[in-house]
Parts: sequence; C-alpha cells; structure tokens
Amino acid sequence: MTRFSRLVLISCCAAAVALSQDPPPTPQEPSAPAGAAAAAAAARPGMTPPSQDPQPYDKVITKDAKTKKGLFLVHQIKDKFYYEIPKAELNKEFLWNSQIARTTLGVGYGGQQLTERVVRWELAGNKVHLREINYDVVADPKTPISLAVKAANNDTIIMTFPVAAFNKDGDPVVEVTRLFSTDVQEIGARQRLGATMLDATRSAIERISPYPENIEVEASMTYTRTPTPAGMPSSSPMPIVMGGSQMRPGSATVVLHHSMVKLPEKPMMPRVFDERVGFFTENKMDYSKDEHRAPRVRYIARWRLEKKDPSAAVSEPVKPIVYYIDAATPTKWVPWMKKGVEDWQAAFEAAGFKNAIIAKEVPVNDPDFISEDVRHSVIRWLPSTIENAMGPNIHDPRTGEILNAPIQFYHNIMNLQRSWYFLQVGPLDPRAQKMPLPDDLM
Repeated sequence: MTRFSRLVLISCCAAAVALSQDPPPTPQEPSAPAGAAAAAAAARPGMTPPSQDPQPYDKVITKDAKTKKGLFLVHQIKDKFYYEIPKAELNKEFLWNSQIARTTLGVGYGGQQLTERVVRWELAGNKVHLREINYDVVADPKTPISLAVKAANNDTIIMTFPVAAFNKDGDPVVEVTRLFSTDVQEIGARQRLGATMLDATRSAIERISPYPENIEVEASMTYTRTPTPAGMPSSSPMPIVMGGSQMRPGSATVVLHHSMVKLPEKPMMPRVFDERVGFFTENKMDYSKDEHRAPRVRYIARWRLEKKDPSAAVSEPVKPIVYYIDAATPTKWVPWMKKGVEDWQAAFEAAGFKNAIIAKEVPVNDPDFISEDVRHSVIRWLPSTIENAMGPNIHDPRTGEILNAPIQFYHNIMNLQRSWYFLQVGPLDPRAQKMPLPDDLM
C-alpha cells in the first residue's frame, strides 16, 4: 500500500468515527398552528385542553343549539354537548352510577353495574373540575384530626373542563363531550371487559337527558381487544362481570348508561350494623371517635321509609319501595313476579308500614322511563344459562340509604327451582311427579 493510499484510508476511518459520534441534525418541523395544538390535546383521552378565555355566551351557545332543561341545562350543537351548571349546584354532591345498558353477545349482560361514586362540580377561575369524593376514611369536621384526614384523602379530579362561556347570571358553560366519548377510567368499561383500547372513531354519545334531580347519558362505545401472542401472558385484566366472559379478540360495541343523581339535601340517619343480623353494609374508618384506635364503622344499607302518619301504629310510607318488572319478562310469569315482590308487604306491616313495597310493570310507552335510571329499581330477566339471580344495591355512601336495588334474574333459574322442588317435594306433590312441571306450579 502506498503512502497516499494509507492517507486516504485513515481519512475515511476518521470520517466514519466522526459520523458515528455526531448524529445527523434533526430536520426542523414546521410549527403547528395554535388551534391544531389545542385540538390535538383535546383529542387525547382524559387530557385537558390548553387554557383558554371564556367566549361571549351567544358565540358558544348559538341559535343552532338544541337545549333541554333540568338539573343542568344541556345544550347540543351538532355532535358537541355542553353543560350549563347553575351556581347553586356547584360544590353539591351527586351520586354517579355507570352501567352497561346493552352489550355485545358474550360480553356480560345489559343492566350490569360498572361503577358507583360520589362527585361534585367545582368552579376554579376559568375552569370547572369534576371531582370524586371518597367516604372510606372520615372524621367529624369539628375535630382537629379532620385536618389530617382531609390532607390524606384529597378529592381526586376526574376531569377538568375550560369554561367555554358564562351566562348572564355567572353560571359556567362547559363542553362535556370528551367525558362521555373518550376512555375515562373512572366511568369506562375497558378494564371491566378486558379490552385493549377504545376506538373513538366508532364511539359516540347517543343522548343526554336532564331531569329535575338527575341527568341521564347514553353513549355507544366500541372497544377492541388485540390477540395475545402465543406463549405470552395476557396483559388485559380479567373482567368481573358476573355471567359474562372476557371479550374475544376483535371488537365489541356496548352502550354505557351514566346516571348522575343529586344526593339528599338532608341525609338519612344511618343505622349501625349488628353482626347478629345479615345486611349489606357501607364501611368507613372514623378517626374522630374517642378510642385508642380508629374503629371501622359499618352502616347497614336500608330503604328510607318514613310514615305519612307518624302517630299511627301502621301507616303508608311517604315514599314506597317500587320494583318494576322488566318488559323482557315472559308474559305468563309477569303476574307472579309482581306477587313475589308484594308478598314482602306482610314483613313491612310488622314494622309499621302498609303497602311499603309494590310492583309495577315497566311503562314501555313512556319515552321518559329509562330502566337504567338510578331512580328506578328494575327486576331484569336476562338471557343467561346461569341458574341463579343476584341483587346488588346502590346507596348513599354517607348513610347507607338505598337509592336503587336492581335484580338480575337469569333465565335458567327456573331449572334450578324445578330441580329443587322435584327433589324436596316430589314425593308429596303429585304435580311434581312428572316433567316438565306445570305452569301453575312454576
């Protein structure tokens, strides 16, 4: 090799080393317009758009708005929804309940509860926070330790909304579209279904209906699940929908129903749980009790029954317990489902209440009646081979007051009842000595 060749080789090696140490300059990307940045932030699930100043009311709520009156004013402009929140309802506590109203075959059943939590809407300058209130750890606000409990149990912000406008009375207007159309973990179904992600392009708000004490929302949400590679453990959590199964790889469109109900202004007096009697309970840790350790306080879940005539030994209640029989119930069983509910009247009469519990059929011709509305307790007849039934309840976490107690009645429970009766009573009842059991016995 000549001297010149060695010089060329050394120069090439030096250049290669220099290139390996100094990365090529990154090309400058054109700056995005401010509006595009805001739109990109708004499109990301759960992300708060950049702060912006409120606009004049009529620039936001235009003449094209379709407005419904209720607890909040609800405005719809094309595919966007706005809440106009009265100042009197800010910082008030609401029970938020989310259910699966309708689902894809093999992914649970309609009417099953997703989540229950207490929330409040809070105005902070030109923003409105939707906060979750937790009652698991409490203390009397009059005691010094309540300061420590508050510091250890700060209210979580579920989502923040920029105020789009203020009305003439100073009530904030916020766009809530992304609250119901994106994957918000606190109220969504992705984890429950074992889905990988939400496809926002195949999801949309169906309707938002305000009433004097509550707001009902329905949204169709399409979830997808990516197949797990062979030999790899699944990263999706197993769902806990009773009677359902983890969604198969592919897509599932479910209708989520969200109820937001104003909690009683005057909380019911709670009743402490006694272990000698079985009840559903509401548990909390109370640090304001004068004991050497914080006790776990358990209130029973119970209906708020109050006598119309407090002086009477037996009186009708101010508000009776009403159970609605699902329209999907086979016609021949409807009268007996109603009788099954009202057979409990004798027990309530012993407690001093007449007609305390009554049964009605779901009014199928009433467009304002929604079975998922948390104000209605519905006995649902579900197309399931499970030989069972279940009865959860939705209650005020402050006191244990039952606000709603739906019942899931699985179709094949009839087979369970038939088998029990045949085995236990067959030798005594001639009607049970042949199959199928006659309708009058069922």
